[in-house]
Order: sequence, then C-alpha cells, then structure tokens
Amino acid sequence: MNKYLNNINASYCCGCSACVHKCPKQCLRMSQDKDGFFFPIVNNREACIDCSLCAKVCPMENMVESDYPHTFYGAYNTNKTDIVNSSSGGIYPSLAKWIISQGGIVFGASLDDEHKLYHIGVSTESDIQKTIGSKYFQSEIRDTYVECKKELDKGRLVLYTGTPCQVHGLKRYLGKDYDNLYTADVICHGVPSSKMFDAYIDFLEKKHNGKLVDINFRDKKRNGWSITLRYTIEYSNDKRKDYYLINKLSEYFMAFLGGYIERESCYSCPFSSMRRPGDITMGDFWGYQFKRPDLKHDEGLSLIIVNSEHGKRIVDVLHRNGVQFNAVDEECVKASENKNLYKPTLRPEVRSVVYDELQNFGFEYIAKKYFRRTQTLRNKAKNYMPVALVNIIKKLK
Repeated sequence: MNKYLNNINASYCCGCSACVHKCPKQCLRMSQDKDGFFFPIVNNREACIDCSLCAKVCPMENMVESDYPHTFYGAYNTNKTDIVNSSSGGIYPSLAKWIISQGGIVFGASLDDEHKLYHIGVSTESDIQKTIGSKYFQSEIRDTYVECKKELDKGRLVLYTGTPCQVHGLKRYLGKDYDNLYTADVICHGVPSSKMFDAYIDFLEKKHNGKLVDINFRDKKRNGWSITLRYTIEYSNDKRKDYYLINKLSEYFMAFLGGYIERESCYSCPFSSMRRPGDITMGDFWGYQFKRPDLKHDEGLSLIIVNSEHGKRIVDVLHRNGVQFNAVDEECVKASENKNLYKPTLRPEVRSVVYDELQNFGFEYIAKKYFRRTQTLRNKAKNYMPVALVNIIKKLK
C-alpha cells in the first residue's frame, strides 16, 4: 500500500483520491476525518492483492519529473465580462470556452446550492460560470478522474483544472500521456476543510439571522481586483442583501491567509516548486510592480507559467482569442507575492489545536480568539477609506 495507508500520517496524503479510483479490487474508499478532510481508508483488506497501484498513482510519492524550460507571462483577458467575473486576469474562461468550442469538456471546481465544493465536468459555454473563480477550501474530486479518462479514450478534447496535487493525481491515475488532454494547475496556498467552511457559513447565518444563498470569494464589482468576499443573505421576508468584506475583515480569510486552517499535507507540499504538473500554471500576479510596473492592469493580472509543449499551444490559442500576454523573467516572479511557487505555507502552532477548538467551541470562539481584528475607528478608516475613495473617483469620471 502507499505511504499514507501504511503509516496513517495526515501529512502524507493530499486527498486527491487517485488511489481509490485506481484500486482494481475496490479495496479503498474516501472518508472524512474529524476535521473534515478526506482520506482513503481500507474497506476490504481481504480483497487486496498487494498490487501497489495505490502507491504508484499517489502524487505525494511520485514527483513531477519534467525539466521543461519555463516561460512566464503577465496576462489578462481583453473580454470585459470574462475578466470581471474571474478572480484575476480572466484566463481560465477564455481557455474553457475554446475547449468547449472544439466539442470538448472542462473539469473544474464548482460550488453547489448547498455551498459544497465538487469537481464537475461542463460541456456548454453557459455552464463554464459554475467553475469560474477561486474557492478557498478543498474540492472533492469524486468520479471526475474516471469520467476524464472515459472522455479522453473516446478522443474528446479535455481540460482539467485544479490544485497541483489534484492535477498530478489525475496524471498518475491515467498512467500515460494524452494528446487531447490539457491541464492547468493553480498556485496554491493550501486548502482548509469543508467542515471549517461550513462552520463559517453557519457563523454568518447566525450573525445575520438569515440564510446564506450565494457566496463569491473574489468579487470584483465593488473593490475591483482584490480579496473581497461577497455573500448574499436571504431574510424571512424573502428580501436579500449583499455583504462585502475585504480580507482583513473576514475571519475566514484571516485564518486561511495566515495558514492556520490548511490540510496537514499543505505544510510540506511537494508541489511548492517550479516542477509543475499542469501544462500551464495560473495565479494572481500581485507584486508584479516590484520589477515590472509597466504591466499595471487594475481589473486583474494573472501570472501564467508555461510548463510543456501543450502549454505553448494554450498560449497561442489564448493569444488568438483576446488574451494579452506580456513576457516576464523569473526574477519578476520571485519578487511577486507567489511565494508558494518556491516553498510551502508555514505551519503555525495554532494549527495543532484550531480544529479541536472548532469542534468543541464553534467558529465564533476561534474567530474571536485568533482571527478577528479589533475594529477601532482608526482601523475602520484605514480599511474602508481606499474603497470609498475609489468609489468617489469612479462617480466623478
């Protein structure tokens, strides 16, 4: 069996489920632990034939081997709708629309009506919206590796997107290269559990005495390209109201960005390096101005890293479809805020107790104890003044 199943050490498993789907005897299944993270468990030890496929497909045990010479770009979509609806430069919707225009299918993470996060496959342009945007907790892969293989074997064009461990898990599961497969991994800070996110939703609903009916982790409509959480509460009189929180005012974001609530494997992530599993790597290009202030783009700028010949094809296609690419060097990338390209998120001491305290005392307790900023008048002015000024300037134009 693989290293995690032999040792049951949480840091050895990224939760991708490749081992479960590859097992020829269905000996394994995914199960949530007490903190809400998914791990494989053995549900039929007698059927195991010791084939070691669960070890051969594990992305944590089999590193990315490519030495392809990277190229780097600051990129943005010139389609206004695509870039406003995206978290950064609007690259993903352009790529997804091209795949679907060729009769293909796109796999990505989607929030359902109950705010559960799953990977799904979409094959119409209208459904792409379900998979657009950053979501800051772990997506369940479910059967999408299996579905992806079926579509590839039929000769259909496929795009698969996700965190690096999810993309590498897919490639290990497939076991061979497909010319009709395109992949994109994201620059990942780590993933909290669905249990932590569910607790945050419950906290917001109690705070407003209503039901949360929609949430967008990176809404651009009010504050532009930033980390602004927008959530919609429906009240008992059927009226709805939108609330906006910049990252410093959201206890959940403060916990996530501080690295306090991530999966254990994220603190020793082998994909926090330039050995990338995706054909391209995508991420926010905050900090580009330290080396390339000329790239300024207020609606969002993406860092795109080309990791393969397929990645080069993607750039060529996107360039023809309205994406502006500006070449940068790696020194510009290193100077940016994309530190997880080179090292994992640091594990704070609080991580050892925060999920137990969530279980015993609830989200409000851990929020107040660790993540809530004291909102003095001075702090409020500091947090809100830039937004207010931006809105005034917009009205004057």
